[in-house]
Amino acid sequence: MEPLKSVKQAAEQLGISPHTIRAWVAQRRIPHVRLSRRVLFRERDLANFVNKNLVEEREWV
Repeated sequence: MEPLKSVKQAAEQLGISPHTIRAWVAQRRIPHVRLSRRVLFRERDLANFVNKNLVEEREWV
């Protein structure tokens, strides 16, 4: 099993605040694992989340 990241670790990896991560969890906007009261994240889910929200650059002519 791959290691799980805490809210703080996920926030640091994504470059956002832990508050934003918690808000996204409450909105079910980001995949997460809930073990008892702890909210954790799989590395691949964070990578997929970033890729899913990637905005491609426009090609200017």
